[in-house]
Amino acid sequence: MKVSYKEEIFKRLIEYPSWKNEIDCFTKVIGSNDWVILSKTGAPQVRHQKISKAKSASKKDPLTKLKKLISSAKKTHKVQEKISINGNSTYCIPIIRGDQIYGYLGILNLKTKIPAKFSDLFNAFTCATIESVQKELELMKMSETIRPRTIALSTIHTVNRIISSTLEIEELLPRIARLSLQVLRARRCTIMLVDKNKRLLIPHAVVDVQQKKPKQEPLKIGKGLPGQVVKYGKTIIRNKYLCVPFVAEENIIGAISVSYRLDNKPFNIFDKEILTTLAEQAVIAIKNAQLYEEQEKLALNSIKALASVLSSGVAFNYGRSNLFINVTMSIGMELKLRSDEMRILYYAALLHNVSQMSLPEKLLKKSTKLTGKDYKIIRSHPLIGAQIIKPIGGRLKSVLPIIIYHHERYDGKGYPSGLKADEIPLGARILMVADAFEAMLSKRPYRKKLTISQAVSEIVRFSGEQFDPVIVDAFVRVIKRFKTKIFRTGKNAWVWKNL
Repeated sequence: MKVSYKEEIFKRLIEYPSWKNEIDCFTKVIGSNDWVILSKTGAPQVRHQKISKAKSASKKDPLTKLKKLISSAKKTHKVQEKISINGNSTYCIPIIRGDQIYGYLGILNLKTKIPAKFSDLFNAFTCATIESVQKELELMKMSETIRPRTIALSTIHTVNRIISSTLEIEELLPRIARLSLQVLRARRCTIMLVDKNKRLLIPHAVVDVQQKKPKQEPLKIGKGLPGQVVKYGKTIIRNKYLCVPFVAEENIIGAISVSYRLDNKPFNIFDKEILTTLAEQAVIAIKNAQLYEEQEKLALNSIKALASVLSSGVAFNYGRSNLFINVTMSIGMELKLRSDEMRILYYAALLHNVSQMSLPEKLLKKSTKLTGKDYKIIRSHPLIGAQIIKPIGGRLKSVLPIIIYHHERYDGKGYPSGLKADEIPLGARILMVADAFEAMLSKRPYRKKLTISQAVSEIVRFSGEQFDPVIVDAFVRVIKRFKTKIFRTGKNAWVWKNL
């Protein structure tokens, strides 16, 4: 039941420290310990001393006499007195400010009369206390009104920072989910997006502060609370659940839901306002991320086509097999590279040896020992590859250092610049290990191919000389754990984000 404004003031008044002090002082002066505070309806709220009901039917309940006085006090807004047969008095003092009565103070079995001036003094103190309570309550309500709007503004700023930090949707949505939990102090947040066929809601982020790997099954649109929110485009708010739709240009693209507040309180209208504001900003981020993802698909397809064309004339298709790409990307994953670093690494894996189209086929098929002139030609091919790719610019700009330096050795004896250790870009150090491994498992005109064990042993043997020891360690772990996946072929080859 909704509590009225006056009832709320009265409730706070009887708990207010200065009011309690006033009653204590009043009690000492009039010499009575037998009193009760009653609400506007006459219901007892606070008793200074236990007032027990009469044990026999012949004796009346002391509160009955007091309740009769309330009716008169309500009409007159003045103190009412009733003298008993034994000479003791019962008083009903209205707790009043202006023309508003908030409750009553009942005093029973008082042997002395209360002076009128004392009653006036009591009213003056009471008015001052009620005014203080009223101001405090108004400030609190103002704070409750301002707080969600302040949080909403802060949320907009935070979401904008999240948007600027990443455009990868699988990184973006968990961050928004965690922000939602933090702002609304809830236990669980789920973000679901409509699939391409507009039939299902697919979970893209599920975060639960009490579960390490929370799960959420896909839902048909119209099924479950999120499905209903998406179907009808209306927010659903329950005691322990709040779900808001993602609305983008009059289209519903998904929903965000939070459940189970940490303080066990029900979600309220302010929580709804905050989550709605967050959802509005999240939609902008989601649309940007989806647009970026589409651009990435186009870019990746272009890069694949470019790699295919540029390497079409390369004998034996050196260095662009599924094995090479799988090893390269698996090492990157083992090293926990960021999403943007993995993407650049994938592009480099596709393009790093396109320059071999410039190498004479006779040289690539040569089975005898290479001459100094041969080495000079071979050492030039990384720079040639960079020159081929450089005019394209854009996303491939970051690929150039990896392509140029992927033949540098960890000990500084590689080419084209003699870089060593950390001077060599990380992506180039990864490609060198993957390239060497793939080459050793491939048949060449000048030697037989090695077994997997032999190839791994060779890479470990040259750790710290030709190869970065950190990369070698990651490579060995990858081979041990993901050997069956690494040697996938055809359509099952590793691709960037399964695009």
